[in-house]
Amino acid sequence: MSSLLLNKKIDYQAALDLIRTREGFDFAGLAFYEQENQISPIKWHYVSGNLNTRYKLIVLRKGKGLAGNVMKTGKRMIIENVDQCLLPSEKYKYPIVLTECLTAMVAIPLWYNHKVYGVLLLGQRNRKNLPLAHATLSISDVLGIFKEED
Repeated sequence: MSSLLLNKKIDYQAALDLIRTREGFDFAGLAFYEQENQISPIKWHYVSGNLNTRYKLIVLRKGKGLAGNVMKTGKRMIIENVDQCLLPSEKYKYPIVLTECLTAMVAIPLWYNHKVYGVLLLGQRNRKNLPLAHATLSISDVLGIFKEED
């Protein structure tokens, strides 16, 4: 079953807007597999607080880029300072960082039925720190069936 069809009752755009504003982030995005299988490309399907629409051009594979790494490992990934954690030559591997000018971010796997179906990315710009609540952020209250861990 496609990750986008898992819960038709959820308005993912509204949920994303709510998470971003409630938690104090500059950017939020939801990435899912493009097709119904877990070898298909991963794309950003919903974003909030975006600077442009270039995110639509980003195509990732499992294990590649921020969303791909989180989908592969099923673990939360936190980069508190992009400039300290990533060399300039590594940033091209994280296209969402470049297109949205993110300087700090947290990526959370979206588990359902023992599989990772997507990633929630929350980010900051202009060297702002991640909100303190990022470590205890709960997604189940707004993203319905998805959990962070299986």
